Amino acid sequence: MYPGFSASEVLIDGEGSVRGVATRDMGIDKEGNMKDSFERGIELRARQTILSEGCRGSCSEFAIDHFKLREGKDEQTYGLGVKEVWEIPEENCKPGFIQHSLGYPLQSSLSSKTFGGSFLYHMEPNLVLVGLVVGLDYENPHLSPYQEFQRLKHHPDISKHLKGGTCISYGARCLNEGGFHAIPKLTFSGGMLAGCSAGFLNAMKIKGTHTAMKSGMVAAEEIFNSLSSLYSETPTIADSEGMIPEGESNFEVSSYQQAMEDSWVWEELRSVRNFHGGFSSGMLSGMLHAGFTAHLTKGSEPWTFSNKIKDSDRTKPASGCLMCVCVHIFIL
Repeated sequence: MYPGFSASEVLIDGEGSVRGVATRDMGIDKEGNMKDSFERGIELRARQTILSEGCRGSCSEFAIDHFKLREGKDEQTYGLGVKEVWEIPEENCKPGFIQHSLGYPLQSSLSSKTFGGSFLYHMEPNLVLVGLVVGLDYENPHLSPYQEFQRLKHHPDISKHLKGGTCISYGARCLNEGGFHAIPKLTFSGGMLAGCSAGFLNAMKIKGTHTAMKSGMVAAEEIFNSLSSLYSETPTIADSEGMIPEGESNFEVSSYQQAMEDSWVWEELRSVRNFHGGFSSGMLSGMLHAGFTAHLTKGSEPWTFSNKIKDSDRTKPASGCLMCVCVHIFIL
């Protein structure tokens, strides 16, 4: 393990297989010169490389593009989550309390197409975790997820949980929200995708840790089985530097794709496959559709909401949203 050193490059050999990753050079000044603390990046080579960087990792996106893993799949769509942790008086804390919401402040009407919602959790001994997730397929370029989050905290049903408290930490992260239809091909020569690099987020529940962990377990099992079978047939001895011998191309663990499709992860994501797309016509229709598919069809509905448009292409020109920004400022 190399803590503190992020992978910055996917290593491709002459035969087009992934050979591992390289870390970034450290200790370089803003002019690009080496400082006294300079440390050269290193190559980490392997028979199989699992890319599990989370949402839109640079190495994962390179592999998806290089190996054309998204061909025939939906465009991935994203959400931006802004979150704060508050320390409140202990007598006001209700450990285990959970509150999710839709509507305010993103939807000014039931026909609004801005996708997103909030979450609020109480944790021992006296913490409140509050945040807002905004779908990045919104049309109005003047919309600011951070400012919308500030508005959210002034809502009576939110502010009462923060009364007398102090914000002690904050952050933001991106989320994959394309779901089942946007999952790319999972394997390529020399490696595979796992976790949110593959888009294994349940957008309805805003949960992805459990699916990421399962995909890692399945990846490990399939790699172990493949390498065990390979080495039992053609034993390989690495050279004195511990490198992969020349002439031995990496291989594709195709069984990982099928193993994931046979797992409960695939079943769970398929059951909410149309959740995000159901909100494309507005919040009211989205809520009705979400309730219908969550409790009745559970993914077996005969229709499919496909998405072939990137989030950025849905944004309207600023010149066409002057009215939007005026209304926004008035509400603030």
